[in-house]
Amino acid sequence: MSAPKKKEHRKLFTVGGDAPFQFTEAYKSLRTNLEFLSASGNCKTILITSSVPEEGKTNVAINLALTMAASGKRVVLVDCDMRKSVVSRYMRIPRNRPGLTNVITSRDDNALAGALVRMKDNGITILPVGTIPPNPAELLASPATEKIFAALQSAFDYVIVDTPPVSVVTDAAVLCRVADGVLLVVRPGVTTIQGAQLSKKNLEAVNAHILGVIMNGYDAKKTGRKDGYSYAYSYGYYDTKQDSAE
Repeated sequence: MSAPKKKEHRKLFTVGGDAPFQFTEAYKSLRTNLEFLSASGNCKTILITSSVPEEGKTNVAINLALTMAASGKRVVLVDCDMRKSVVSRYMRIPRNRPGLTNVITSRDDNALAGALVRMKDNGITILPVGTIPPNPAELLASPATEKIFAALQSAFDYVIVDTPPVSVVTDAAVLCRVADGVLLVVRPGVTTIQGAQLSKKNLEAVNAHILGVIMNGYDAKKTGRKDGYSYAYSYGYYDTKQDSAE
């Protein structure tokens, strides 16, 4: 009998010196658009979600946080994926470290400050998920969660929130009340048109401000494009008032 295969984990690919030029520039372009939205209105807390697992939403959340921090902004990445958290593994934070769930349930006024992890090598701050609870949606809907996000919004220029897929569980929809905008991540070969439409409908049902759609993992070389601009990553925005995809 053969030994069971080890589960392969998706690796984190980040912006930086080793990343392709197009990959880094796409994130810089996304940052510019978000900074414009922030300057013209209140867009500090940005929720990142997807339709289904394996679309790379956590990769997008981390890279967006890194790109924001590279421009001198104070950025905190909040891991709200209490179903399948990978932020701590990607960022090499001990899994048993106190995090968001511990702060929500704590009566200690200093719990939030103690749970924040400052990453000295890249300048971002991370609030890990903490102890995985049996009732994520109920915990995220608590008044304590709103207080935590209010405190983070006061202390940081941007709050990037990684959440579970919106079409699978209700966590992301619950968190829309504390977010200024939502970015929906899709991936060729993983996301279906029906899945994306359902995610859009679920977000609109809670009056979420959908900022746009992130296409992750798009390889322009396979489509015959010669410029390669969208290699590995691209993004698109749409006006929800003029959208005709319903």
